[in-house]
Amino acid sequence: MSEEKVLEEEVKVEEPQTETTEVVEESPQTDDNPVEQEVQDRLAKMKSNMDRMAKERDEALRVKNELEQAQKEEKIKRLEDEGKLQEAAELKIADLQAKLEVLDKQNTKLNRDSMLHSQLASLNFRNERSREMAYRDIIDQLKQTEEGQWVHTSGSSMREFVDSYSKNEDNSFLFKIKSNSGSGMTQPTGTPPVTEKRSLSQMSQDEVLALAAKGELGKFTI
Repeated sequence: MSEEKVLEEEVKVEEPQTETTEVVEESPQTDDNPVEQEVQDRLAKMKSNMDRMAKERDEALRVKNELEQAQKEEKIKRLEDEGKLQEAAELKIADLQAKLEVLDKQNTKLNRDSMLHSQLASLNFRNERSREMAYRDIIDQLKQTEEGQWVHTSGSSMREFVDSYSKNEDNSFLFKIKSNSGSGMTQPTGTPPVTEKRSLSQMSQDEVLALAAKGELGKFTI
């Protein structure tokens, strides 16, 4: 019995060590890029605010529409009870036309959204969150012309506005930083321009070696 008690005590001692190890493994959450983290926090906060405002707007519209629909149905029923069938029928027709207009607007907006998503597909966003933020920001600045086309409130086309939006410095935090791969116009590091009038004695060893590798050593004097 004494040996069993000893084994039980050993098991009890080992259990806390296992739990401590698990906590240590899960706790480290380091961020090697504080600037990136700040950008992500800013995006998260802005998206949260936009989501909240959108929900509040949608809820207010839903309540308003339900109240209006209830009032229409109540009025139609009252007219029918009073034997005013012609007036009741006219209200029903007007209600159906209004619903058709709503459906038509929804279809138009779906077409607008599809066009905008197509324009945004060519841009290099940081992540899906920043893409959604740009989409909502741009969509609020669009209007439909009499011809049914969607343009910016300034009159510029959707394509033109999306292009200017992506190049605006105020929106740069939404996009990934472009890597500078070089355009072939810059001089290689350590290699002086051919037109620079310097002698070889005035150059560093690295510059001389770079010229030699390019076969331009003979263009300079000692």
